[in-house]
Amino acid sequence: MRKVFSVVLLICMVALLFPLPTPAHATTPTYVEGYFDYIVTSMDTRPADGNTFIYATEYEVWRGDFCGTANAVFMVIVFSSGFWYVWLRSYFSGTVDGKCGTMVIQLVDKGTYLDEDKEEFFWYGRWVIINGTGELTNIHGRGIWWGPGWEGPGAEIPGTRTDIFYEGEIHFD
Repeated sequence: MRKVFSVVLLICMVALLFPLPTPAHATTPTYVEGYFDYIVTSMDTRPADGNTFIYATEYEVWRGDFCGTANAVFMVIVFSSGFWYVWLRSYFSGTVDGKCGTMVIQLVDKGTYLDEDKEEFFWYGRWVIINGTGELTNIHGRGIWWGPGWEGPGAEIPGTRTDIFYEGEIHFD
């Protein structure tokens, strides 16, 4: 009898450790694409050990499936090797897939010169939606972005760039 009780107890413990799967309720992903333009509105440059750190803000106008405006803060590191890295957080307000609200989009990427004379610069990287409010409260998404770069520390402020393209997928939970 004791052996049967031990077996039943063991089966109950194993059943508790392996709960039944629960269905997920995420919506089907929707493909999004478009572009944004930006104007660098402020900038602080600090050299350190042969590298340059740039802290800046920008104003953005988004078009396409993300339609609205944003203010962004970002940091660019220009390494002595010529490699550029950027971290940008964009605070977007507008509509996405017909829904109105705000969302925070984080973009990370690299930058590179397209020519040896260092006259043509190109950004490329990834974006992810951090959170949203209003009708965008449950939005999730990620994708890629790319486009012509800004001239860097010696550029005029404000510096304007157009046609930074984005594409990816979003869904609402």
